Amino acid sequence: MHTQSRKLTVLAAALLPLAAVAACGSQTVSVGGTPVTGVRWNVESVTVDGTTTQAPESTYVEFPSADRARGNNGCNRFDAEAEIDGDTIRIGKANVTMSMCMDKKQRDFEKTFGRAIGGSNKARTDGDHLTLTTDDGDTIALVKERPAPLTGTEWTVTSLLSDDVATSLPKEVAGRAELTFEREGRDGTEGTATGDLGCNRFRAKAEFRDGHLTLGRPVTTRMLCQGPRTDTERALLKLFAQKLSYEVKGRTLTLTAPDGTGAVAGAGRG
Repeated sequence: MHTQSRKLTVLAAALLPLAAVAACGSQTVSVGGTPVTGVRWNVESVTVDGTTTQAPESTYVEFPSADRARGNNGCNRFDAEAEIDGDTIRIGKANVTMSMCMDKKQRDFEKTFGRAIGGSNKARTDGDHLTLTTDDGDTIALVKERPAPLTGTEWTVTSLLSDDVATSLPKEVAGRAELTFEREGRDGTEGTATGDLGCNRFRAKAEFRDGHLTLGRPVTTRMLCQGPRTDTERALLKLFAQKLSYEVKGRTLTLTAPDGTGAVAGAGRG
C-alpha cells in the first residue's frame, strides 16, 4: 500500500518563466557515467503496482539543471523543483498546466504518471536508457531522444528572432509556418527548401556548406493575407538569399542571419 501521495501538485496554470529555470545553472550532472541533465528523456512506459502502461508519444522529462525538472505528462506540461544526488533523483512540487485533454487514455496516463514521478526515485542508466524507481517499486522507463536531422524533418516555426530575442508567433499563425529541407546530389551540398511562410507556400534552392545554410530566392504562391500572417511571411522572407547559421538541439532548430534576425522551429507539429 502507498503510504504517501506522490502526485504532482498543481500550483498554477502557467509554467515558471524559462528565465527562472535557466538561472539555476547548466552544469552537466551524470548518473552512472551517463549525463542526465541537458537531455530530453522520452517516456516509454510507467509501471505502477505491477501494471505497465505505455506512454503517449508526447510524454517526456528533462532536467535543464540539477535542481529543475520539466516535461509533459501525457496531457499537460509541468515544471518542478528537483534534486539530483548521486543515483537519487527527487522531484518535488510542480506547476502543471490545466489543459483538458479529450482522450481518456491520455487522462488516465496523466494520473498514473503523476503517482510515479513525484518524490524520491532511484535512477539507473543503461546506455541511452534511464529508469526511475520509487521507494514503492513503481518505475518510469525513459530513453534519450536523438536530435532531429536538419534534412527530411518538417520544422514548424514557433518564434522569430531579433537581436537574439525570440518572440512567439501570434496565435493566428501558430502551426502554419513550416520548413522542410532536402539534400540532393552525390555530395549533399545542394538541395531544396519547401514549406509555408504563414500565408503562402514556397520552394527555393538550398545550399549546405561549412555548417551554414544558404537559401535561394523563393518561388511562392500568390494568396493575399492580412495581419499577423502577412507580418510573419515578410519576416521569414528576409531569411532568403543570404547565408544563415543553423543549430539543431534536440528537436529545436535555430536559423540566424548575420544581422541577428532569424527563426526558431520545432520538429514536427505541436
